[in-house]
Amino acid sequence: MSFSLQEEHLEAVPASSHRLQLASEQVRLLYERLWQPVLASVLAALLLVAAMWPIMPAGLLVAWLVALVSVSFGRLWLARHYQCQPPRRRLQRRWVCRFAWGAALAGLVWGAAGLAMFTMEHLGQLAALTIVLAGITAGGVTTLSSVWWMAPLFVLPAMLPLLGQLLLQGSSLAWLLASMIVLFLALVLVTSHRLNRIITDNIALRLAVTSREQQLRVSEARYRAIFRHTPLGVLHFDCDGRVVDCNEMCLDILGTSRHRLLGMNLLTQLDDDRVVRAVRDALDSGTGYFEGTYRTVVSGKQTPLRAFYSALRSESGVVVGGVAIIEDFTERKLAEETIHRQAYFDPLTELPNRRLLIETLASTIRDRRDDGRVGLVMFLDLDRFKIINDTLGHAVGDELLRQVSKRLLLCMGTADIAARLSGDEFVVLMPALSSDRELELQRAEQRAERLLSTLRRTYDLGGQRISVTPSIGYTLFPLGDEDVGDVLRHADTAMYQAKMKGRAQICGYEPSMQTQMSWRLEMEQALRRALAEEQLSIAFQPQLDERGEVIGGEALMRWEHPQHGWISPEVFIAIAEESDLIVELETWMLDRCCALLARLPAETLPRLSVNISVRHFTQPGFVEGVTWVVGTHGIDPSRLTVELTESIMIDGLQDAIERMRALKRLGVQLALDDFGTGFSSLSYLKSLPLDELKIDRSFVSSLDTDSSDATIVETVLAMAQHLGIDVVAEGVENRAQRDFLLMRGCRLFQGFYFHRPMPLDAFERLLAERMDTRAE
Repeated sequence: MSFSLQEEHLEAVPASSHRLQLASEQVRLLYERLWQPVLASVLAALLLVAAMWPIMPAGLLVAWLVALVSVSFGRLWLARHYQCQPPRRRLQRRWVCRFAWGAALAGLVWGAAGLAMFTMEHLGQLAALTIVLAGITAGGVTTLSSVWWMAPLFVLPAMLPLLGQLLLQGSSLAWLLASMIVLFLALVLVTSHRLNRIITDNIALRLAVTSREQQLRVSEARYRAIFRHTPLGVLHFDCDGRVVDCNEMCLDILGTSRHRLLGMNLLTQLDDDRVVRAVRDALDSGTGYFEGTYRTVVSGKQTPLRAFYSALRSESGVVVGGVAIIEDFTERKLAEETIHRQAYFDPLTELPNRRLLIETLASTIRDRRDDGRVGLVMFLDLDRFKIINDTLGHAVGDELLRQVSKRLLLCMGTADIAARLSGDEFVVLMPALSSDRELELQRAEQRAERLLSTLRRTYDLGGQRISVTPSIGYTLFPLGDEDVGDVLRHADTAMYQAKMKGRAQICGYEPSMQTQMSWRLEMEQALRRALAEEQLSIAFQPQLDERGEVIGGEALMRWEHPQHGWISPEVFIAIAEESDLIVELETWMLDRCCALLARLPAETLPRLSVNISVRHFTQPGFVEGVTWVVGTHGIDPSRLTVELTESIMIDGLQDAIERMRALKRLGVQLALDDFGTGFSSLSYLKSLPLDELKIDRSFVSSLDTDSSDATIVETVLAMAQHLGIDVVAEGVENRAQRDFLLMRGCRLFQGFYFHRPMPLDAFERLLAERMDTRAE
């Protein structure tokens, strides 16, 4: 494939950035040399006062002049303040509004002159008034037209009062003058519009030229840096085979100096016919290749190398020269292979490591910019991997990583790369896709789904069957001028967004994700205010036994934002869990729920379940906090059920057991929520002092369609009966699911088939109706 000397099309400045620069220049022109029109305005005012002095009250003229001078000095002070600001603080909208106020006030003051100094008895003074106002407005057009609406904002308040006075007179002379002023205003406004177009076009042209020059300089510097610092020898020759330029690496490989190499004719001065043939092939057909031991003519150095020769073409396609890429590839070849493996491959999984990935991705980005195609990077992180390491040991965790690596390799194409960055983080690089970005974006989602499906299958780790799912983020590249760090950061950001959705999720990178991160910070602050301002509420979903009797409920937090309405718990709970705010929220929940238990007798509400996050559970004073809230409200601790998830063991199984035993000694009931969706190993259950398991709704919802989920539910029920642990089935949505569970020994249910989550008043009415039914 031959190279082309045709310049690449420079990327246009982003539209939003261009508009911002254009607006900034327009504002700058408003303030630039504002003193000149302001000074002219003051001088014109003095002349007008002098002309009106014989016929107008002196106090009126002085007051008007003081007002004009005050407004003028205010505008000059504003311009001075603007000039003193650094460019980044010259916020366009703020300064436009300030200037507009000044222009409007100035126009109003001049308009006041048209009202206060109007006279038909003294035609000379009327002419002076008209001429001064016309001159001021005409001058304002030349200085205010950089922003299209600024000139009318000054001109109309200045001239319309005089026009109105003339129209009210009714005389032929007044009507004539009024007509002339109307024509003058029309001409002024049209001229202002044309000036605005000219100024705007000139600014845009100047910005475009500046941007193009800057991009050309950056492009030239980039390609020159690539030429000088590439790790391969680069040799440039003209269409006659004469050496024109070379880099330092080329001189090192050939063992010669620049002045001896430059000017050498590769077609006539070389002894090696293979090299001559490769050069001629490049000039004739576009490409040439040489590999072998080469003896340099100028130094006699023998070097094992390989060289790629490619033609350089002009814009019209004519060959004007060529370039050779030279590599010395045999020195200590076996030793280098060993070093290469140690330096570029992960010893545990034998996958490429971060270093090799970065180097490969860097060259791939350059290639894709050259050929116009796109590549794909997928960033993977195993969900809850630390639990396996901490509970089953690092040997099991290492074996899991090896098996994940093998599955990744099975999913790869011949040109694809799977790399391990660190810990349980992996990256998949598909370097060369098509040039159809929209199509590849759709295929990327499908590829990620296939990868997710492969990696989520159960792993056999020394006799233990464990389910682990990845969170996957992906991005196409190049999107612009991003480097390796930007591409990996984009994929990592998408993976983080996938994790925020839950386990085993896929997310593609979008530039708006940075805005989403800012939105999450804003929502965190709003959530803090919500806690302080009583915006949070609690919904209750009843729990029923096999006879349909309400035996308790689960408390669910709800948030109604003043502007955004109801916020999904999946959204704001995830935000709260990223900070210690979740501790405050759940402390508030515990207090409200214990207060409800204290208010309602056990016959009405036997028990209430409250979800506790791992961050709150692992707090040093968690058990003491539960003890305090139970004691403060004076409730029977057995009526309170604390629901935990398997992630409580992320900091160690033994610590979790000790905290749970402390809660049991207090009398609180313990439930394991979302059972089967995380670690999915039943071996630890016998160690946990549990009273209840909650089967996750994802298994219950597909009982009648997925035999695997049905088998899992049957296994959990049988195991729980054997261990003497109650089971609550979540997400029961129809009678078939309820009957299936009931036939297999499940006695406690929760779901839309029975009741949806409801506010407190509806929950209390339901409990009261149940009590009335029992009484009957």
